Amino acid sequence: MAMNSTLEDGPYDDLIAVMDSRSTTDYIIETTLYIIINLMALFGNILVCWIVYKNPRLQTVTFQYIFALAISDVTMAVFCMPLVWGVLLLGEWRYSQEVCGVHGFAVLFLAFVSLQTIALLAFNRYCRVVKPWLFRKIFTKKFVVLSLLAVVVSAAFFLGLPLVTGWAYFHFHSGKITCVLEFHHQAIDKIYTGILGLVIVVIPFGAITFCYTKVLLKVQKHRQRFQSVDSISAQSSRMSVEEVNITKTLFAMVLGFTICWVPVFVIEFTDSATGNHSLPRRVYLLNVFLVSISSAINPVIYGVLNRTFRLEYYKMCPCCSCFTMQVWGIQREQQKINKPKRVDTST
Repeated sequence: MAMNSTLEDGPYDDLIAVMDSRSTTDYIIETTLYIIINLMALFGNILVCWIVYKNPRLQTVTFQYIFALAISDVTMAVFCMPLVWGVLLLGEWRYSQEVCGVHGFAVLFLAFVSLQTIALLAFNRYCRVVKPWLFRKIFTKKFVVLSLLAVVVSAAFFLGLPLVTGWAYFHFHSGKITCVLEFHHQAIDKIYTGILGLVIVVIPFGAITFCYTKVLLKVQKHRQRFQSVDSISAQSSRMSVEEVNITKTLFAMVLGFTICWVPVFVIEFTDSATGNHSLPRRVYLLNVFLVSISSAINPVIYGVLNRTFRLEYYKMCPCCSCFTMQVWGIQREQQKINKPKRVDTST
């Protein structure tokens, strides 16, 4: 069903013309690449959910947040991404106004939830490494459920407010290939974007930076302390190795988050400030690709840096070659896991 013609007028005409004039090469590359990202996000995060669900070693409050993050990314891959590559494939939006509204709200809602969940994970790691007494006091299963519920409710409130008040509506953006909030008045657009940016960008990103900086400093200090001792126990050695692995994972997650979302925030705020959707189509396209990539990279990070996930991935892909086993050190890690030892699953 074609959307009302009012969705394709005004400042979007130039972007529509650019999309219509794509070369065959651009058409194939854009569509194929986005479909690959969609499939990676879908199957990668489904695999993460399954591994967390079936593995007793991962039944911790930390991995409950990872499970929630994976669920959010699966939802994005199922309900949002297919409509985007559908537009890339067909060259136009062929869905109704109602679908546009649901799609636009879902994209913003899931992005909001994912970013806030990453901030909760940062606070979780801060308490676990820097304030272990606070971690044991705060992070119970009840707290995890309540914190995630608070994220969902706050996302629904902030994103639903301009719709309920009639300040804005969802409009298909032919540059971003998604439906976006379009405000009736530019002044309200700037005020709302500023407040929303403070709530979902500045505060969470500040918290993430603070927490992970403290964690990394604590881990580094811990390593230096043990390196200065000539004789250390095997338990201390194991803890040092575990903290090094935590450092690598945290660094990768922060790097992935930064690479994907900082350019998106810059594009969004610039577009809102100018108010005329005059950025080049490739810039808008970068926006939607980075948002989608952010839903696909976490399973890769887990597989590369987390031994438990790496082993589970290999078990589910028995066709992997011996070369892959040697690169990832699967056989050596399996031998290590089979040795009886105490495992700190709360990390």
